Amino acid sequence: MDPSGLPPLLALVGLALAVAAYQAVRRPVQRRLALRDLARRRGETLLVIAGSLLGTALITGSFIVGDTLDASIRATAVTQLGPVDETITTPDRARAADIEERVRALDDPRIDGVASLVAVSASFSAGAGGDRLAEPDGQLLELDFAEARAFGGDPDATGISGATPGPGRAVVTEDLAARLDLMPGDEFAGYLLGGRVSLEVDRVVPTVGLAGYWRGVETTSPNAFVAPGTIAGLARAGAPAGAVPPQTTVLVSNRGDVESGAALTQAVTAAIERDVIGERSLRVEPVKKDTLDAADVQGDSFSSLFVSIGSFAIIAGVLLLVNIFVMLAEERKNQLGMLRAVGMRRSDLVRTFSIQGAVYALTAGALGAIAGIGVGWAIVKLAAPIFYGAGEFSLTLLFDMEPPSIVGGFCAGVLISLATVFGTSVRISRINIIRAIRDLPEPRAGRVRRRTMAAGVVLGAAGAAWFIPSLGDDRAWAPAILGPAFVAWGIVPLAARLVGRRAPVLAASALSLAWGIFGNDLTDGQFFDAGEMASFVFQGLLLTFSAVVLLSQTQEVLEGAFRRLAARRLSLRLGLAYPLARRFRTGLTLGMFSLVIFTMVFIAEMSVIFSNQVSVATRHAGGGFDVFASASDANPPRESSLEDVRGVADAATLVHGTPLFQPEGAPAPEPWFVSGIDEGLVAAGAPSLEERLPALSSDRAAWARLLEDHRAMIIDPFFLTAGGGFEAIVTLGDEVRMIDPITGAAATREVIGIASSGVAFTGAFMARPAVEQVLGERAAAARFYVDVEDGADAAAVARRIQGRFLEEGVEARTFRALVEDDSALSLQFLRLMQGYLALGLLVGIAGLGVVMVRAVRERRRQVGVLRSLGFLPRQIRRAFLLESGFVAVEGIAVGTVLALVTASQLVANGDFGEGLSFAIPWLQLLIITGSAALASVLATAWPAQQASRIAPAVALRIAE
Repeated sequence: MDPSGLPPLLALVGLALAVAAYQAVRRPVQRRLALRDLARRRGETLLVIAGSLLGTALITGSFIVGDTLDASIRATAVTQLGPVDETITTPDRARAADIEERVRALDDPRIDGVASLVAVSASFSAGAGGDRLAEPDGQLLELDFAEARAFGGDPDATGISGATPGPGRAVVTEDLAARLDLMPGDEFAGYLLGGRVSLEVDRVVPTVGLAGYWRGVETTSPNAFVAPGTIAGLARAGAPAGAVPPQTTVLVSNRGDVESGAALTQAVTAAIERDVIGERSLRVEPVKKDTLDAADVQGDSFSSLFVSIGSFAIIAGVLLLVNIFVMLAEERKNQLGMLRAVGMRRSDLVRTFSIQGAVYALTAGALGAIAGIGVGWAIVKLAAPIFYGAGEFSLTLLFDMEPPSIVGGFCAGVLISLATVFGTSVRISRINIIRAIRDLPEPRAGRVRRRTMAAGVVLGAAGAAWFIPSLGDDRAWAPAILGPAFVAWGIVPLAARLVGRRAPVLAASALSLAWGIFGNDLTDGQFFDAGEMASFVFQGLLLTFSAVVLLSQTQEVLEGAFRRLAARRLSLRLGLAYPLARRFRTGLTLGMFSLVIFTMVFIAEMSVIFSNQVSVATRHAGGGFDVFASASDANPPRESSLEDVRGVADAATLVHGTPLFQPEGAPAPEPWFVSGIDEGLVAAGAPSLEERLPALSSDRAAWARLLEDHRAMIIDPFFLTAGGGFEAIVTLGDEVRMIDPITGAAATREVIGIASSGVAFTGAFMARPAVEQVLGERAAAARFYVDVEDGADAAAVARRIQGRFLEEGVEARTFRALVEDDSALSLQFLRLMQGYLALGLLVGIAGLGVVMVRAVRERRRQVGVLRSLGFLPRQIRRAFLLESGFVAVEGIAVGTVLALVTASQLVANGDFGEGLSFAIPWLQLLIITGSAALASVLATAWPAQQASRIAPAVALRIAE
């Protein structure tokens, strides 16, 4: 959690609790009334707290997940940068030396270290024959170890020890040593720039700081440091065409430790650009600040994701609190009526309930924050294999929890509980004294009051004014989802005045439900175009609310039919009577179940959709090709050599690099992959597109435009989201600046299409000259799309290619294997979400148990009358079980049907991709619904048993 948001939360919680404490001290009567119920019914109090604390636990756990991701990414600042805060890179060693001297000459107190290193991509191998090990994506570096040790003022932070390696020797990082199973004295080979160098391991150093220096997306650093001049000797031998030449990087360290030095980046960068770089075509890269900023953004993004998913369970907890206090007021209705009769005001009743609610909130908040630590730890442990296996974006999760996150989760949980209790207290304090004393039911609502109609008109007008201007705006998902519903419900009071209440409520709930299901299609996908998880939350709330209201009203219409059905079954009739008579309470319980079941079933449906799309996704990703191959940037094979491999029919070369991209309005440029293509890729069948500009009649027309127009680019579906979470940042027609990270040279590109798949990490596609215009000789011809011969086994061909070009660092995989791995990661993440939501299901189950405990206490007299009339204990027990089962089954049915209908609409509209078919995950449905139903029955077994044991004589004499 962002620490800057903590003081306002603490202030609000402190103020709310201070008000509650003040009322408790100044109002002894209200205090005694509030605390009496807590003391007398400890078991029920514990159940209420248990049901309420889960919301706080989910919020706290979500914040801890964000802390963990933040800390894990920040760890790369230690392992791969250390004291390095800024870099200036150039292929010219003499120029780099001049820049280094100029930076030293600044004598700026904000700078405490300057050094330089030479780096080039390389592949490594060790061993022989069947025991040969390889690292295809490594890095060979030259560095003055004495200079490096003094860099930044903290030798330990550099990871460098000992002397600079001599000729034929190398210092390797722990990462490379682990990959090749190397120890001091072992020999291994490096392949780069068309040559081979034999090396002996001098020593192994930790992957920290300068030793672990790495600027790729990987979180490991397979580095080998060699004697000065080694790389230059290989470069003179003649590098293959398309190879990226060695780069010399000037490293700058700011005053302070590994993280605090980044605070000086802006000032130091400005000084270097002004006094050192001047008019030279070079760029100062704020590498440390970029890494830390990405950590903050991704941490916040994942916190938001888990909070959004968990919000269904949090809202279920809110409904539980509302239900509890409504039942509490109903149970004490006679007592409250007497208190009002002897002079207690409505405000005093609100104070009484608020004091009691504050005790619930404070206790549940504290316990929930503690439980949230366990929730966060469990999520991190379950998510660790997912992040570690995420291909090139692999990340080792390091569990971390910050005090602001735990305190923030506590504050959020307490505030939600206090606000819920206060709002409910205001509503239930409106009791009629005579009816309360005589324990008479509230009459049906009469004529709609004028102020209610006025409020409805305002709501409807606000909904229309919010919705209409938002049409066509992909980012205006909130008014698109809620605007029409506001209009529909705003009309209800006025319509109720004219034709009665039932018909307008039925119409409004039906229209809102229909809009929640079909509105995304009617607005051309506007609900989800922005890519925000919150839009799914809002849609789920709209669907569930509308369905529960509609079901409640339908039950009212069909009440007679229910009673006739149960006429000859006394237990069933008793079990149905209470839920049908108490529609508001039943609706709250239905809402609890429906929200969580809706989300769990929807995620189960997504998992089966992703599982079934492998063949379609493979065609989309590969187009007319079967295998994707990548090679060392400094030693790529020729396209013709690939085509000589047995089983290969054709190959298309892509130039590859990592420039910076800056969309309009973005505060800073972000790195992303780019691939330059030529006619060879398009002729054999380029990847499929998910979207393209309306003027382009087909995917082929889009690719042809790409080849002709060097301003055009086609982006992958995850473009620029590595540092920004899940929201779509760039859309069709947007213009984006493409920047060389070394020289700062820039060009503008227009997005004409979005690819259907990004599993190969090819990034943004452009014509080859368009890439070379910005990146120059650093655009490596090191990516290949390979088409295999008819009848050939693509997997076998991929293995053959990889074995043939081991020294070039070639890694080859079929597009199907890439898609399957990506699908497996997605499924793991979805299962993690389901497990997380299972905690929300506990809220619903606990809520049903609490409701039934309260129901038994509230209806002791009625049970006593039934027992005195001859009802057997088993009939009473069966009635209560049927009652809870009826509510649970309704909630499960509502959530399941809504999730399946919504998913089918999204599949039909192509929101999950084209060519997919809707399929119901029967096994997962059976597990989810069966577990929920069984747990609901078990949760009510104890109160049902207690009800069956009520002695008639005792029950009829009970007085509060």
